Amino acid sequence: MTPNATAATHLPTPANPGPFGHKQRKNFLFPDNFTQYNHGSYGTFPKVVQDDMLAWHNRVEQNPDLWMRRDLKISLDNIRSQVANLIHCDMNDLALVQNTTVGVNTVLRSFAFLPGDRILQLSTGYPAVLETVRYVCDTHEDLKVVEVPITYPLSDEEIIKKVDDAIKAHQQLKDGSRIRLAIVDWISSVPAVVQPVKQLVELLQSHGILVYIDGAHSIGQVHVDLEDLHPDFYITNAHKWLYSVRGSAVLYVPKRHQHLIHPTSISADYKSGFDTEFAWSGTQDYSSIMSIGAAIAFRKQYGEDAIISYTHALAIEGGHAIAKILGTNVLTPYDHQVGNMVNIRLPLKNPDHPNARFQWFVDTLLDRYNFFTPTFKHGGQWWTRISAQIYLELDDFVRFGNIWKEVIDEMNAEQ
Repeated sequence: MTPNATAATHLPTPANPGPFGHKQRKNFLFPDNFTQYNHGSYGTFPKVVQDDMLAWHNRVEQNPDLWMRRDLKISLDNIRSQVANLIHCDMNDLALVQNTTVGVNTVLRSFAFLPGDRILQLSTGYPAVLETVRYVCDTHEDLKVVEVPITYPLSDEEIIKKVDDAIKAHQQLKDGSRIRLAIVDWISSVPAVVQPVKQLVELLQSHGILVYIDGAHSIGQVHVDLEDLHPDFYITNAHKWLYSVRGSAVLYVPKRHQHLIHPTSISADYKSGFDTEFAWSGTQDYSSIMSIGAAIAFRKQYGEDAIISYTHALAIEGGHAIAKILGTNVLTPYDHQVGNMVNIRLPLKNPDHPNARFQWFVDTLLDRYNFFTPTFKHGGQWWTRISAQIYLELDDFVRFGNIWKEVIDEMNAEQ
């Protein structure tokens, strides 16, 4: 593929997409009759990345012993080095895992929680993460959750104050317990909101609280600089916004904490060093993880700034276009709280309509229109989340808005 020569100096816009927009569809695997509005849930990858993944897969089968016993570790180190350059950290602080759920379980189930420890989390945390926290609490004596209730719209300052108030309220209990760990989304899933993550890390660490950043949606959607952020733990999916093949994710554990953390599957390399333990946790197909290199190469054709600028601008403009069609609003009035995903309120007159259920929306959108976006209830209203991506343009959002209007008008007419 030959990138647009001006992409590095003239950032594209939805009105003038440059190398992006519908012309990018040829680089992905979509059929002609399908438009992907839900990149955020599972991601997708360019054809060249799939080709690279298959090449790795075939290489292994040509000589499995050569791969497993010698080449694997070298290849994983190469991927870790490339990712470290992208997110600004030491490659020896990175481990490559299957997905964010694995990364969250890895840290939480390794951590030596003591009676009286508390885990702080926001109510808008990802369900799999919240349930993992619940499991850990169920299996440890006197380990409990301090939950911060979040209902948007909120400014960054209001979010930070809510967390600060929760910390201070817990301190006033004077019951001998302590908040040991906080889990904070960089970009929450539903609602999709970019959090003031640096300020939250600084606030929490100032109280002696370890901070685990759930950055499942971060790499490829926003610029990541771990040297600047300085979290205690960080996890991100490469297969969502970076364009690698599912499942491929990156776990960051700085050296000061590596003695605490072990893979969820203990292997013969137990306690042989952080990088060695995570390089081999049993026989598996590593080709999806290897595809991270091809994903980074694909993105370098255009530059991170160009990709992030286009998708963010499209999410902002597209979200307002849909809200205008529906006669509603986007969730947050603050553009910096929007990454590549935007939430639009659905004008459902009765939020308790008998068909206002997640699965009904899934079935209706897929069966009738062959597309899908997550729908969710927040603050007593129903919302939908749409993902902007380099293969979409503004007219895709307009079409999406008209489809949603048809669905909601039909539901409102039933009242």
